[in-house]
Amino acid sequence: SGRGVLMNQEIVIEKASAASTVGATLNSMAVGDMVEIMTGSSDKTVIENTMVALWQGKNNRFSHEFAYEAKMGKKTLGMMTCYPVTVMDKLAIPTAKQILQIRGMAMVSYALKHPRFIYALLTMEEGKKDEFHVGSIALLPESRGLGIGKQLLQKAEALAREASFSKISLTVREDNPKARQLYERIGYRRVGHIARGPLSLYRMMKPLSKGEIQHGEA
Repeated sequence: SGRGVLMNQEIVIEKASAASTVGATLNSMAVGDMVEIMTGSSDKTVIENTMVALWQGKNNRFSHEFAYEAKMGKKTLGMMTCYPVTVMDKLAIPTAKQILQIRGMAMVSYALKHPRFIYALLTMEEGKKDEFHVGSIALLPESRGLGIGKQLLQKAEALAREASFSKISLTVREDNPKARQLYERIGYRRVGHIARGPLSLYRMMKPLSKGEIQHGEA
């Protein structure tokens, strides 16, 4: 089966490329149905175009600039964005501005009709200032169960340690127990709850041991 072939090939975690055709799709999958609120549209084409523009752009939360791709040969199977919380917090306003620019008047009228949603998205305290943060993580359906999620999270931990962080955090939707169990298995613990408008998330954090930092890995 195709899955058997997948199992035998090496998965490599690489810095993401603006040209990746899957990055924006994976970001949309990570955001889930909140993507409609974020882009002010339920039209699939509009959502896709908005997420692609953000992925290809810079200085926003959904940019390739902060992303890593899990690849097997030339095929991207999964993606993660990560950054220090201080960087993530600085990206909130530029991200909102870029969405407004991409979507134009349609987004302005949407924002005026749903100011509480937009405000909630911009002001959620997803992480604390002394943490490194996994902003989004998603896998293509056919690549689940291969340990790719764990590999991406290990990469985030390595980056956090390299940047001298002793804690790494992420948020997980309350209605996603499977993801929460994966995070708990690899050492994350629930440290908070965020309820904003339609959003209900658990804040999870993992303390990082002062283990050996692997140097020489590009």
